Amino acid sequence: MVFAGGVESMSNLEEDLPHLAVSIRAALPGNAPLSEAYDDYQFACQNQKAPDISDAERAEWTRIRREVADELARLCQRAKEPK
Repeated sequence: MVFAGGVESMSNLEEDLPHLAVSIRAALPGNAPLSEAYDDYQFACQNQKAPDISDAERAEWTRIRREVADELARLCQRAKEPK
């Protein structure tokens, strides 16, 4: 299956926020808070998948990933609101 942009596998963002992933990426340029949250999200995703961490650390990075995904959704909704 091929996803947006020719990507052949689903990214973490599409897994966590399938209904907002495109909107989040579209809103990133020029939106500093959203960009910062996205960077934090990417960092959490990377650390969650690290092969050399304990199960407890992986669980903590999973929790952080979910929290930052929720923040991305909130910031994306705020970016859509009329000024």
